[in-house]
Amino acid sequence: MDLKEQLKEYEGTKQYQAKLGYFRNGKFWTYKDSLGYSTVGYGHLVLQGENFSNGLTEEEADKLLEIDIHKAQTQAATLELNLPKDSRWNDFIVMMVFQLGIGGTRKFKKFLAALKVGNYATAIIEVKDSNWYRQTPKRVDSMIAYVVRG
Repeated sequence: MDLKEQLKEYEGTKQYQAKLGYFRNGKFWTYKDSLGYSTVGYGHLVLQGENFSNGLTEEEADKLLEIDIHKAQTQAATLELNLPKDSRWNDFIVMMVFQLGIGGTRKFKKFLAALKVGNYATAIIEVKDSNWYRQTPKRVDSMIAYVVRG
């Protein structure tokens, strides 16, 4: 499963959102995330000045997700972890930035330091010793499994 498909799973597939009423009549509609922020499509945080009162088609939601992934990739690169290009940790970091933002991700100092030196076992321990893990254990466990098992 590629990065885009993983994020759709984590943020809520069209089918899942249809069950919750966020996808209806062929469009995605805004909803409040677990922290009370307006969100639309596949986890897009609605920014000031954005208007999704007419909903988003599936194609529009896909395009918005691609833009958000690109933003997360650009922000993740500023961490300068120098991971091997084929390392799945790259996707892990992008998904982390996607969910927590770059500011939230930067708070994981011990985790990031472990990744930077290639100490992946310690990185896993550090990420599991966090509020993020306690709040979304299934998601983080799934992300770790993706990195470790493929």
